[in-house]
Order: sequence, then C-alpha cells, then structure tokens
Amino acid sequence: MVNTATTLFRRPGYAATGLSQILDAASVQPGSLYHHFPRGKQQLAAAVVDGSGTIIEQLLRRFLTGGRPVPDIVDRWVDLLMSGMKIDGRDGCPIEPIATESVHASPLVREASARAFASWCTAIEERLLADGWSAADAEGVAVAVISLIEGALILSRVAGDVRALEAAKPAARRLLSR
Repeated sequence: MVNTATTLFRRPGYAATGLSQILDAASVQPGSLYHHFPRGKQQLAAAVVDGSGTIIEQLLRRFLTGGRPVPDIVDRWVDLLMSGMKIDGRDGCPIEPIATESVHASPLVREASARAFASWCTAIEERLLADGWSAADAEGVAVAVISLIEGALILSRVAGDVRALEAAKPAARRLLSR
C-alpha cells in the first residue's frame, strides 16, 4: 500500500490521488488502511515521505562516504535524477509533490517533508565539515545545494525536459568550490 501510494502521490499527485484509487491499485481493503493508518490519507502520505526520505538519505550518505569529491557525487546524483525523468517525465523527487500540495493542508505531511529535506542537507553538511569546511559555510552550502536540485527538479518536471537539471550541475559545482 505504501509503495503504491508512493508512485501515485509522486505522479498524479497528493490531491489528485484518492484513497479508493490507492486501495484498488494495491488490492487492499479499506479496513487494512485504517488499521495501519488510523489518520487516513495524511498519515499514509507522511509514511510515504518518511520512507522515501530515508531511502534517499541512506543512498546519499553511501555516496558521500565513498571518498569521492562532493561535486562529483552531486553530479552523479543529478545524473540519476535526469535518467529517471527521461524514463518517465512525471518522476523526480518523491517528496516535493506531496510536500508542495499538502504544506497548508496537512501539518503531519509538512513535518515529514521538512524532516526528509533536513536529513539530506545534514548528510551533505556533515561531509563538508569532514572535508574541513566551517560550520556556517557547510550548513549554508548544503541547504543551497539541496534547494538548487529541488528547484531544478520542479522546473524540469514543469518543462518536460531536463535542461534545468543540466544547468544545476555546474551551479552546484560552483557552490561546492572554495
């Protein structure tokens, strides 16, 4: 059910996806949904965000511990995002569509989204600190890099092409150079 909701929330979107659509696609009875997610769609969406956010954070941390330069890692990450969008233009960040649509409608989802984005920033920040950056610079650059990538994903999804992501790569390199 969570996997099905992940795809539906990312592609048609949070607001456009009804609970019956999720239940039908996942072949799940309504009782199962409310047993696992008593607060309904909001709680399911928060679980989707928490799960997807954690997977991305773990992947990012694995890349960051490999010893490669951070700009190379960010390039690779953007390359992966572009590959996914070329396969299906509705893809992109699994968090942003849910976060953007529900920011005012669901504090539960907004908080889960904020945790996910913060964990990605923290992963980059910790690596920059380990590379000798000052705390203030590491934090600011980490937030800027995630902001740049997320903004580029939005622009690429809207435009239906990856040009914004391609432009984000050299911009991120400039941010990450000292």
